[in-house]
Amino acid sequence: MKKIFCIGCLLVMAGLVSNHVLAQYTEADIRDYIVKYQHVAMDKMHEYRIPASITLAQGIFESACGMSRLATEGNNHFGIKCHEDWMGDTILIDDDELQECFRKYEDVAGSYNDHSKFLTTRKRYANLFQLDILDYRAWARTLKADGYATNPQYADRLISLIERFSIARLDTLCMKKEAGQEVAENPYGNGGKPVDNSSTNPSVTPTKPNQPVKPTTPDKPVVVQPAKTAIKVFTAIGSEYPAGASPFSYRKVFENNHTYFIIAQKGDTYEKIAGDVQVAAVSLRKFNDVLDPNSQPVENEIVYIESKAKTHNNKVHIVQAGETLRYIAQRYGVQLHYIFKYNSLDENSIIHPGDQILLKH
Repeated sequence: MKKIFCIGCLLVMAGLVSNHVLAQYTEADIRDYIVKYQHVAMDKMHEYRIPASITLAQGIFESACGMSRLATEGNNHFGIKCHEDWMGDTILIDDDELQECFRKYEDVAGSYNDHSKFLTTRKRYANLFQLDILDYRAWARTLKADGYATNPQYADRLISLIERFSIARLDTLCMKKEAGQEVAENPYGNGGKPVDNSSTNPSVTPTKPNQPVKPTTPDKPVVVQPAKTAIKVFTAIGSEYPAGASPFSYRKVFENNHTYFIIAQKGDTYEKIAGDVQVAAVSLRKFNDVLDPNSQPVENEIVYIESKAKTHNNKVHIVQAGETLRYIAQRYGVQLHYIFKYNSLDENSIIHPGDQILLKH
């Protein structure tokens, strides 16, 4: 599993984390941290109007996912020093100077509360509270611009972490909760994947594409030729699929092969859709097997907003005129590289009407 070495990378990323962060952590540790402290961050968002995503991202960086000495021995996740007005317990750690005084808390919530007070009571950060509370990108960049960190990459690092682990979805859930809408008790409780059971209808099952018909001619081998530009895309209308239960967008969400998608509107771009569903545009392109960085969805095209499945219950698809491998991957909600794998193909492979394409082993 990929390691994130805090002794080096946190110093580079934050420009404010020092020797009290001496730990290493994995992606699984990041997900565990989000699960463990999501509600604390959401409570602080409600109380102090600071995005939960920003607070969590900073906590992950500055506490090494809660594994730094300052975090484990002092419940201090933000490197907050004693200062003259601190009357509570303390912990001495070598930082910029030897044996510096840091605040020690009874619980992590105390550290989160002080972090929120720090931002809300200092005039230099007043600009933050003029921003849209759901615009985590603007919050990260304004934090950096207002002097929270000296490293030039600090804002980008926060944004990357938030988008990679979909942390901003907690901001939306917090706002929905404030509006009186029912949300899941544990949004990240499904193995680290955000869920919301408030609108799930267990009686609805995904619509499956029709079973492929058997070819009337003998099977043709798949011939590898120079790649051509795919011109046919898989489109749909909402009534063909059950409604999805994703709480992270005000756009209508549908489900195919247990995967959520939206239907592109006229003029949509991956960047616009990404903002609407709180997923990075680069992730949307990956989910939809889009290789051309200049490509954009067409009207009524299916755009998956999470990673597609590895297989489909329909084991075989019979190629029809004009279809491409990506078209088939989009139709069945199966990742394109698995279709390559099942059929010993690659991105340069050309298919013909009547060819059989395996959708699972």
